[in-house]
Amino acid sequence: MDRSAEFGRWKAQSLSKADLSRKGSVDEDAVEVVELLNSREEFFTTSSCAGRILLLDGSTEGSGVQKQHCCWLLVTHKPCARDDVMAALKGATSEAVLKFEPFILHVQCRTLQDAQTLHSVAIDSGFRNSGITVGKRGKTMLVL
Repeated sequence: MDRSAEFGRWKAQSLSKADLSRKGSVDEDAVEVVELLNSREEFFTTSSCAGRILLLDGSTEGSGVQKQHCCWLLVTHKPCARDDVMAALKGATSEAVLKFEPFILHVQCRTLQDAQTLHSVAIDSGFRNSGITVGKRGKTMLVL
């Protein structure tokens, strides 16, 4: 199968499923950029988050918060009030961690050149920690 046809199959399969984020759908504030990228033949998004505030129940181990092994007391993609945080803290059984996670987007690209072009746009737009990964099966992913 040629690379373009294989990419088209991956794209159709991915877009027929829910977003791979924990929430399972695209955040309201990310819809416009996700739809724009998905409308282009050389890209499709696999996961996105418009940015969120998390209040986690569970002590930190090592150098960061391990989200898989703790309870999410509060998750919001919008600004939250002090009262929301205080109410959520009542459910904590151990140390709680308040965390802000910025916008993130996973984009599968048809070719490495397509990924490099989008990466340049991302860097010029302020996404300094963006990167490209090429998998063993030839999948080229850009993470913003």
